[in-house]
Amino acid sequence: MFQQFKSHGVNLSAVGMVGGLFFATFLMRSFSEIKPTFTLMLAVAMAVVLLASLFNYGRLLKISEAPISSIAAAAQGYVELQGIANTLKPLKTPYHGIPCVWYRAWVYANRAQHGNNAGADDNMMMNSRLLDYTESQTIFTLNDGSDTCSVNPKGAEVIHFEARTWRKNDHRYVEEYLPAGKSLYVLGQLDTRHDVLDDVRINTYLSQKLAEWKTRPQHLLNRYDQNRDGKIDLQEWEAARADALKQVHAEHNMRQNTGSFTLKKPQGRHLFLISAKSPQQLRDAYQRWLWVHLSLFTGLFFLYLLFS
Repeated sequence: MFQQFKSHGVNLSAVGMVGGLFFATFLMRSFSEIKPTFTLMLAVAMAVVLLASLFNYGRLLKISEAPISSIAAAAQGYVELQGIANTLKPLKTPYHGIPCVWYRAWVYANRAQHGNNAGADDNMMMNSRLLDYTESQTIFTLNDGSDTCSVNPKGAEVIHFEARTWRKNDHRYVEEYLPAGKSLYVLGQLDTRHDVLDDVRINTYLSQKLAEWKTRPQHLLNRYDQNRDGKIDLQEWEAARADALKQVHAEHNMRQNTGSFTLKKPQGRHLFLISAKSPQQLRDAYQRWLWVHLSLFTGLFFLYLLFS
């Protein structure tokens, strides 16, 4: 039910809604006039907090129920693994060059705008416009000392990553990443895989790679628009196609060289999670949030009984 939601957003949204409820009530002048509205808001807040409690309880069960295994002894299926993450070829964040096994990055154009009183510093506002977004899809390796498996991060919820933000030339750069050479915890579907890269597979993978690049036109322009005319001509597109073909072969070689095990996104409703924190730390965090939301629900319920 909750697979499409992310931990950080669910928990902060629930707490923020409760805080917003009481702040809105504080701004209202006559409580007797807004009592029906306040009661309705309490009911909605209780529903949100209850759903957040169920969300954290579900995550707690998922992590607790998944079988803990070493890679060498792991059976195919839904498992949790923990080991040191690395890539066969060095991978770095696109703007700051930090060695990592996974990243996502945003570039924003920050432009100052004046409020109603032009020229007044206290009315200065910043307008951010997204210029580019990119997320790595590189398969990385996980080694727990018993064996090595490859991890395909596509479709995973990545949490407890590191992040950096900085500004340069009216641009704001944001990078979130998992450092290379660090311990990672992964929860997903473990399969054996033996890929044969024939012409049909090459064309399929190449088409998928180019289609993925086309969804990020600004990224294509930044990388391949050599004459800076704002479009990709035939010669520039051939250069992009050649790079995509190299990447297809490199990814295939990586899959072939990272052992016979591949961990990827499970089918159905199973959770696919990659975290820089251990499973015990995650369990503790979900348990704390569960108690926070249950405490909020209890307080809201008593308020609802008092004012209804």
